[in-house]
Parts: sequence; C-alpha cells; structure tokens
Amino acid sequence: MESDDLLVRLARRAVAGDRDALDELLRELEPLVVRAARLIVGSGSWTAEDAAQEALLDVVRGVTALRSPEAVRTWALRIATTRAIKVARRERLLSLRRAPTTAPELGVEPSDGRSAALKEAFDRLPPRLRATAVLRLYVGLTEAEAAEVLGCSLGTVKSNLHDARKRLAASLGRDGFAPGASTSKLEETADAC
Repeated sequence: MESDDLLVRLARRAVAGDRDALDELLRELEPLVVRAARLIVGSGSWTAEDAAQEALLDVVRGVTALRSPEAVRTWALRIATTRAIKVARRERLLSLRRAPTTAPELGVEPSDGRSAALKEAFDRLPPRLRATAVLRLYVGLTEAEAAEVLGCSLGTVKSNLHDARKRLAASLGRDGFAPGASTSKLEETADAC
C-alpha cells in the first residue's frame, strides 16, 4: 500500500494548492484513470481516448474540492467511471441512429480468436455493466468500493457483476469459446447425480 500512501500525501498537498504535487498526483493516477475509461468506453476508439483525457481534466479541475485525500484513488475512479459511462451511453445512442461505418481503431486487434471474441463480448456490454466489471475484475476494487465509485448499493454491484459475467459467458459461447465446463461434461455430471 506504499502507492496509496504516496497518493494520499500528494493529494493533501494538491488540495492545499501545490501545483507540483498536483502534477505528480496526476502522473500517478493517469494509468489507472486512462485504463478504466478505455475499458468502459471500449478500448481502441477515439472516443475512449477523449473520455480518458476528459476524466483527467476533471481530476485536475476538482482536486481542490476533494474532501478526503485518503480516498483519492476511489475519487479519481469515480470521476473516470462517471465520464466514461456518459461517453459510452452517448456513443451507443449515436451508433443506433447512424448506419454502421468503419471507425478508425487505435492499437492492434487481438490476434488470438478467443481474445478478439472476449473484446467484442466485453464491448457489447451496456456501459453500467461494463463499468462494474472493469472496477471489480480489472481494477480489483472490493464490492463495497465499487458501489462507492458507482454511487449505488452493494446489491446493485453484485447484480451487475453477475449479469455481466452471464452475458460474457453467453456471448463467448455463441462465438464458440464457451467458458468453463462443456455442455457434455455438465450432462455427464447431471446424469451421475
């Protein structure tokens, strides 16, 4: 937790108006904020990059209002998540209104078929489910921390994560990458009981 201690010290100084501390705090938070925003919006798109940059700007603009420097990591994730969900919802609505076009993608698509199927399945999740999955499975927040970041109840986080996992498994199964036990093994287990 040395990293968290550093973040807290930097946050305290940044809240007090220390610009150097703010710059360093931003450098420390940037990988987490950018990765969370990219995963929630859908990595590889220009809109994901814009959402990540806007989230970082929101952190800079709001740092002086941070009430609890001890919660700086969660606070920054809340900002990134809120911004990313807003952008993801907007993009989803826009994609429904316009004819499919080939948007320029950043980065390289996964070369492995299973990775590509997982990315597609993940990108098809509704933004709120995707955000819950990112916070729990990638960032590693506890259910209580994810609920705080998302501004919802613990039960909602559990339900969203369950739904996200279920949708991912169904999507991967349709693409021929069924996670876990195969259907025949499940049938054998059921027959044995």
